[in-house]
Amino acid sequence: AEGSLRPEPSPTQQSDTFVHDPWRPVPALGGHLVQPAGPQERSALDCRTDVLTYTTPPLQAELVLVGDIAVEVYAEADSPSFDLCAVLSVVRPDGQVYNFSQGYCRLRDPQPSTPILIPCQPTCIRIPCGHALRLSLSAACFPAYPVNTGTGMREERLIEARILTITLRSGGETPSRLHLPMA
Repeated sequence: AEGSLRPEPSPTQQSDTFVHDPWRPVPALGGHLVQPAGPQERSALDCRTDVLTYTTPPLQAELVLVGDIAVEVYAEADSPSFDLCAVLSVVRPDGQVYNFSQGYCRLRDPQPSTPILIPCQPTCIRIPCGHALRLSLSAACFPAYPVNTGTGMREERLIEARILTITLRSGGETPSRLHLPMA
């Protein structure tokens, strides 16, 4: 699903749902934990049905980010255990998408009314005018992180994995946020 990334939260609550299949996890691409490391073109990954994307309109001015990044979301699943992976990317005017920071967290029995904080890698980047910023959210980043089976059992027991439905909420009483270190 594709959504918009805006400076102010929506006054009304919205939700986005995706399905995570542990037998077909979202693969890791670039970043700091897999080879090849660093920025990689990921537009094909963002087109998957198990990846939610939120993109700004083309920037009207250059954006400089220096420091720590965090993503704050409200999420729930039909399982007591699930993972969330956040990837921040630059979307070029030609449609190419290059990641520059990511974060990952494993959740056990999160409360739907409590925000989930996903710390991301610190960054130092200049995003030119005319480019856009994108947040991509998924429930896997394999093999950088072991696949969550959704059963609460250890990863070695993947034979007992189950498909999960995950819902993210934003706006209204659940104002999900992207914390950016603007210079």
